Amino acid sequence: MNLKKILLLAGLSIAFLVLILVTMSVISNMTKSLNSDYKLVDTWKGTTPTSEQFTYPTGMKIYNEQIYVVDTNEHMIKVFDLDGVFIRQFGKRGLDKGEFNRPWNIFFSQDELYVAGYENHRIDIFDPDGTYKRSFGSFGNGDGELNGPTAITQDANDNLIVAELFGHRVSRFKTDGTFLSTWGGGGDGSRAIDSFKYPFDIATSPDKELIYILDTANERVKVYDANGNYKFRWGGPFAYNTLIIWYSWFPFDGWFADPKAITADDLGNIYVGDSGNKRVQVFDADGNHITSFGGTGEDEFSYIAGMDFSSDGSLYIVDESRKVVQKWQYQPNL
Repeated sequence: MNLKKILLLAGLSIAFLVLILVTMSVISNMTKSLNSDYKLVDTWKGTTPTSEQFTYPTGMKIYNEQIYVVDTNEHMIKVFDLDGVFIRQFGKRGLDKGEFNRPWNIFFSQDELYVAGYENHRIDIFDPDGTYKRSFGSFGNGDGELNGPTAITQDANDNLIVAELFGHRVSRFKTDGTFLSTWGGGGDGSRAIDSFKYPFDIATSPDKELIYILDTANERVKVYDANGNYKFRWGGPFAYNTLIIWYSWFPFDGWFADPKAITADDLGNIYVGDSGNKRVQVFDADGNHITSFGGTGEDEFSYIAGMDFSSDGSLYIVDESRKVVQKWQYQPNL
């Protein structure tokens, strides 16, 4: 076969591949649907006595009917009531324990606030009023060290589960900071079944027996039990990141594009902030797609960074690009 034929075949193959990808993209965008029963009922921008709005909001948790929002670039945590009225703020930039260097996410356990400081490479623990108590973790990839922690949760054994963004792994600790184990292979950032690549967020089932880990760069959810045993995963295609997943090109149900936030409701359904596709996808506990929601205009997400439910079932969502918090409710159309 001469060179011209080889080049012709190569060109035709590339053209055919592009045609397939474009066709798939058109089909996925034509067939995607957003559930209008989910309604945006409020939006607020985090006005405080010293700031007109958030600088770079990321993680968020609701505790005692108060919303704690991490304002990463302000190196502080800002607290609001459920209507967005400012209550207090605490934190300052620094390297000492109890100080922040771009914190990312938070978690509450036993009336204590755990803060994942991903550039200080440690977990700081506070009272809910912002009084510093203790810390654990230091920079590194060894046992008990942390490399860019971005999220925390707690399993049914009361152990803390920490996602390490730059370490490409998940580590388990006792609440006093004693190291237990790591999940996810050697932290090599690969696409292997038992590996992570930039895990950003974690959620648990209501009974805390299942831990749902958002393996962001691999664009999938991986599930472990409370003893650290791998169970299953989902995300398309085949729960792997591939060359054909380019943000909003392929918004098929169950496929992700740069997902950054995950949470669970009281029924055990899993909500994933599918940031690149500007939507929230809802799954059952086994990873089966239930529905998706979002919208256009003011309802459309720009970049979802954090989510949590209030006691009345409202879902609060942090949009880091728009620098706002949105409140969504399920209100079926009659």
